[in-house]
Amino acid sequence: MRRLLTVLAVLHLTACATTHTNDPSNPSGPVPRPVPPDAIESRRLGAEADKLLEDGRYEDALFLYRKAWNDGFRHPDGLFYAGVIAARAGSQDESIIWLGRAADAGFAATAALNAEPSLDPVRQHADWARIAEKVAANARKDAPAATTQN
Repeated sequence: MRRLLTVLAVLHLTACATTHTNDPSNPSGPVPRPVPPDAIESRRLGAEADKLLEDGRYEDALFLYRKAWNDGFRHPDGLFYAGVIAARAGSQDESIIWLGRAADAGFAATAALNAEPSLDPVRQHADWARIAEKVAANARKDAPAATTQN
């Protein structure tokens, strides 16, 4: 009986030693590929964040905008709203990041950018002029298209 238990223990240890390793230079299985951003999920998260924004749930909306950004969300209006929410939360630096993203994505509503009272403290930021100019340039690009469609 003792011999049988010894043989079983040795077999068990041998099986454990050959099926798994913690040595990073010799991984035990295939390395998973990075998951690309999910466009459908990012749009869903962006839409959900928009709804939370409308309901006045700013912190929850900003959380979802962050998550949507990581999944590939690049809608200019949503990025602008995330910048407004960050400004309302008192984070001028994060607001500038979101507003810069919005401008880079094609945000062209200069009136909204200049009239939003939550952005008053952010307008003192060193990067504000660059963002405002980019939004104005986007508006100039969109202006001929708007006049020819009427």
